[in-house]
Amino acid sequence: MSSWDGRVNRSAYAEVEAMANYPTRAELDAYRTERLGKYEPYVRFFRRLGAPPPGLRVLDVGSGSSAFLYALESAGILRDGLAIELSAARHEFAERWRLEGRFRAVTNVRASFTDVPLKPRTYDRVSVLDETYLYLRPQDDSYPSRLLDSAHRALVPGGLLILDFRNDAPVVANMPLEGRAFEVDLPATNAFDRASYRQLPSVDRLLLRNESTYVARDGRTSTKVEITEVCDVEALATALEARSFGSVAVYGDLEFAPFDSSSSPRAVIVARK
Repeated sequence: MSSWDGRVNRSAYAEVEAMANYPTRAELDAYRTERLGKYEPYVRFFRRLGAPPPGLRVLDVGSGSSAFLYALESAGILRDGLAIELSAARHEFAERWRLEGRFRAVTNVRASFTDVPLKPRTYDRVSVLDETYLYLRPQDDSYPSRLLDSAHRALVPGGLLILDFRNDAPVVANMPLEGRAFEVDLPATNAFDRASYRQLPSVDRLLLRNESTYVARDGRTSTKVEITEVCDVEALATALEARSFGSVAVYGDLEFAPFDSSSSPRAVIVARK
């Protein structure tokens, strides 16, 4: 593969959340608790969008460990959840958590979203969180359009598509072509102690190569590479409107702050069918 071949994304998470990363029950439980806590702002966001009884029917694309859906179920606002995740390790983690946590409303499916048949007009919400949307175009130029079309078909009338991802445009606009590097200390609940990152923009600044090295407390390392889209948020909102989404709102965070393309660190898009 070339350095800009987005197919690398398909295997980027091959070792993420592998059960071997959590050798003791205490470490596993601490990590699960940390993951649920991460999604508390998303649960509040969904509540504010409306979650009438008996709960929401949610399709989550790129669901990872399914922590978001488990957080919704724990909060009592999930009626039925379908989690679609491509990574075998993350799917295995999600399934073990589902069984041990006795979650009853979530079904985990290991597949590409393009391979899962969805019943039309079934879901109240379709969520695509945590940069998942940014991985799509580098893998296949048709994937963003196919995702939007699938979401529109799967939603009930009045249902919502929620897209949440980094707003990399202002960062990449000022990034030198040789890229940038930085380190981050990870929380104690993580299987790794710290992470080193290197980001490199494509010449046209439409893609970002993300190289990550994770260092465990015993010195072992794990690396992954991802290619993400530098998304034009305004163009995406226009594409949603063209697919007959009745209203499209763009926020800068999960507190409904106005989106500013030049300064908002994230884009949170809510499109109503």
